[in-house]
Amino acid sequence: MSNDRSFVETCNGSTWTVASESSDAGNYARKAFENVVVGLMKTCFDTVQLRTSERFEFWQEVVCKQFVLASAEVEAGEGDFDGYLTSQEIGPLLLSELRAPLHFWSRTARDVRREDNDVFIVSLMQRGEGELTQYGRSVLQHPGEIVLYDSTNPLQYNFGGDVQLVKIPKPLLEARISKPRDLVAVRFSDSPLAPMLASLLKEAVALDLDEKANSVVGRRLSNCILDLLVSMCDLLREDGIDGSSSTQFEKILRFARSNLDSEDLSPEMLAAVGAVSVRTLNRLFGGIGSTPMRWIWKQRLEASRRAMQEGRVHSVTEAAFSNGFNELGHFSRSFKRAYGQTPQQLLRGALAPTGT
Repeated sequence: MSNDRSFVETCNGSTWTVASESSDAGNYARKAFENVVVGLMKTCFDTVQLRTSERFEFWQEVVCKQFVLASAEVEAGEGDFDGYLTSQEIGPLLLSELRAPLHFWSRTARDVRREDNDVFIVSLMQRGEGELTQYGRSVLQHPGEIVLYDSTNPLQYNFGGDVQLVKIPKPLLEARISKPRDLVAVRFSDSPLAPMLASLLKEAVALDLDEKANSVVGRRLSNCILDLLVSMCDLLREDGIDGSSSTQFEKILRFARSNLDSEDLSPEMLAAVGAVSVRTLNRLFGGIGSTPMRWIWKQRLEASRRAMQEGRVHSVTEAAFSNGFNELGHFSRSFKRAYGQTPQQLLRGALAPTGT
């Protein structure tokens, strides 16, 4: 048995092995990372346990493995660097709280090509400041403000302080909001929902969920987080992005997506929301090759499919009725025509155990 002494880190009352003291500098960060994450839903890292000459190298590798491939530089001497990161997997999301002095991240086109990691990352600043540059836009970030960035394009993100991060697979967010790229590198300032999101993230990161609990509770909790983020996006667009106002049609579509469960959703209701005539409404939907009711029907089918696929419902009836359908047989036939399988088949696959 080895007599090597190990560094340990305590996270929410649990002790986590970080690394062997005898690790050489070249493999230090990788070994530390592997020792922490194997078999666990939660990870904690603190550079204070490491030799000063190894801290920043360790930090870069940890952050890249948790989020996306990028290179980093630090303003202070690397030996003075002190960072802390705790992360929790909640369903398909990765939630993190990070504390570090000012440092500068750059994700290049080469970094993007080198890994297949299509995600959006939401950053909520708690203390300190940040600056994000992507898609030709640059935005300063202050405490209480949120920025969004996209892993599939180059970016620069400089920050120091305390930050909460949410890593979201791109399809999950793209299924809930239109044109999310328009929200990248745009500051979500003075949002009344930001304190609610901060509190939810803090409590979620602190949870102790095993794999079985995470497969059920984590899925539902992740959808709460996503719904709150989408609500913040909707508020931002209602107020206008960089001073520009949403079009009437965009407002109509947002309203419809938020009210798919209503049996009263109709062309007349949508026309009233957009302050247009039903004739004008039909013309707007014609521009995307649809009609109001055909579009609503398609959105309801897709919302039902996502609810079953993501484990948010436990019966076909719940999936159908919670998304505005009132006749189960008609729903099932339409679903099979659209997706090539019955809703029962999809639900059985989604709820099946992932392993033994």
